[in-house]
Amino acid sequence: MLPAFPPVSRRGLLAASLTAAAPAGAQPVDLRQRLARLRCGVNLERWFPVARDNHPRRLGRAWWRELRGAGFDHARLIVPAAGQELFGWFHDAIEDAMAAGMPVLLALQDIVHQGSPESRDWDGLAARARFFGARTDPAMVVLAPVNEPAFERTETWLPVRDRMLATLRAAAPRHLLMWGGREWNSIRSLPDLAPPADPWTIAEVHDYGGGTAREVRDRFAPAIAWRERHGIPVICAEYNGSGTKQQRREQWIEDLRVGLPVLQSLNLPATLWSYSHGGWYRLQPEDGPAPYPEVRRLLAA
Repeated sequence: MLPAFPPVSRRGLLAASLTAAAPAGAQPVDLRQRLARLRCGVNLERWFPVARDNHPRRLGRAWWRELRGAGFDHARLIVPAAGQELFGWFHDAIEDAMAAGMPVLLALQDIVHQGSPESRDWDGLAARARFFGARTDPAMVVLAPVNEPAFERTETWLPVRDRMLATLRAAAPRHLLMWGGREWNSIRSLPDLAPPADPWTIAEVHDYGGGTAREVRDRFAPAIAWRERHGIPVICAEYNGSGTKQQRREQWIEDLRVGLPVLQSLNLPATLWSYSHGGWYRLQPEDGPAPYPEVRRLLAA
């Protein structure tokens, strides 16, 4: 079990005061403290509540209990671009995950590029926010407006980020919200960002750098410094080995064996990419809840 996040600020704002800083009517339990105890979760990429042939299905609560039993303590889902008919299937998956005791990080849309039609689809984002904001438990579910933003400059991304967060907040007044940097949530794009005005948020970073323990620690150092400077928790919402190894399981497993203990020593929960979709970094052999044996051994270490 990981230690709690460090004090929220150097000015003496302790973690216990976060609840008071939350939006009116927020849950008395500080979800940020719950997240601080997380160790390693898993991304269920895009379509996972949908079968291989794209026919919706419910995985079932036993599936999620087995997933947790494999060593994962939280999950991340990304709502795809398909229509609202899939919302219910994602809601069922979230309900089953929560019944298994697994907090869920939920990105309400996928990649938003600068100037893309998606970045202007405020009505669509608001509709997703209303659906999931009204139907998910703020004590267990973190909402993010987008999986990965792709913007050329921080000053271009910031007003979009803030408007997205405001859109979510209007529909989900009690939920913790998550956001990241303009460059695919890269670590290097976080230090340039000022925190949003909304006090009830956390930041996310994504990393596929691999390397030695020293290299991993050095690469994450800017995110840790940002966390301590601003008193806002950071989670590595996508993590795996070097991108050059994404189809070589024994090699990215070795990167995880080296890197995960470093993230744990930094009190940085990691969400592995990806349990299901496609062949890149795939953590399981079929579509059941059991990961490859070497992944299970890694989680048990």
